[in-house]
Amino acid sequence: MRSGNRSGLLLSLFVLLSLVSLRADTLSLVHQQRYSMGTMFDIIVYHSSRPDAERAIERAMDEIVRLDRVMSHYQADSNLSKLNREGGSGFIVVEPSLYEVIQESIWFSRQSSGAFDVTIAPLLRKWKEALEEGRRPSAGEISDAQRCVGYQQIEVSAPDRIRFRSPCVELDLGGIGKGYAVDRAIAMLRSDGIRHALVNAGGSSITALGAPPRTKSWPVTVGRKVLNLRDSSLSTSQQHGEILDPRTGSPAETTMAVSVMTRSATAADALSTTLVILPIEEGVRLLGRFPDASAVWMSAGGDVITAYGESRIQWLKNEVLGSNSRTLEPN
Repeated sequence: MRSGNRSGLLLSLFVLLSLVSLRADTLSLVHQQRYSMGTMFDIIVYHSSRPDAERAIERAMDEIVRLDRVMSHYQADSNLSKLNREGGSGFIVVEPSLYEVIQESIWFSRQSSGAFDVTIAPLLRKWKEALEEGRRPSAGEISDAQRCVGYQQIEVSAPDRIRFRSPCVELDLGGIGKGYAVDRAIAMLRSDGIRHALVNAGGSSITALGAPPRTKSWPVTVGRKVLNLRDSSLSTSQQHGEILDPRTGSPAETTMAVSVMTRSATAADALSTTLVILPIEEGVRLLGRFPDASAVWMSAGGDVITAYGESRIQWLKNEVLGSNSRTLEPN
């Protein structure tokens, strides 16, 4: 459902690696990639032991792949697909990570008054089918699909049971799943003693742990700018026709991209998806509920239009917002 500035990110990472690796006297640099969740995941680690770093990255990558098998709505044998098929008939025991990410999704739905909603799957399918036929879905088709949409139709029962209150409810975790996977990968790295790492899910969800040797942070591209990221997460969402507003049943009407920075990649992922849907003023009010969050709204060309919580954004080389941009705080 989202896209990021992957080429710009990779460029900044390439420059970083080529410069910092020359100065890493005691820490080995290990970088691995793996394709999962429809994108390329990069994990970069600096550690005193190369074999230990390689093993830690392998475990983190394995966790990402495992989560894809659990949360994919494309794979018929995934835990999510089973829930989508059978959840309308009664409680289904689900894998703990699926239970957790659905619980978090419900929480974000409540915080956003339904602008974020993982029950969006029936609407996504209706739009996909219509567009493949070269048309927009009719008002009747949208209305029929919307009957199946609403986070209130998900019922959870701790520790691991979920059911749907309507047989037509289906979940799509595309607006939160990559962020959750990045958080889990970082947790795996931490448990293996890694203190300096960057996990990147295709440029759309990124978490920086510590910093490379003799630096204070990881440089990451946001639009036409570069910011410093350390012990924090960044998620970028941009409308390409696939982010639907569950309240209207239609694609969010914006060309802007939104980047959100928080401690949690899961939160950044869900918030950036939501802020593409909401008008900027409503988005600012939502962000006011997240004390550690900051956000940047950008034009389709990557120019910063406005920002929230800019005092928490560390631009590289003291970069600041352009003269045509503005900063916002909640009322």
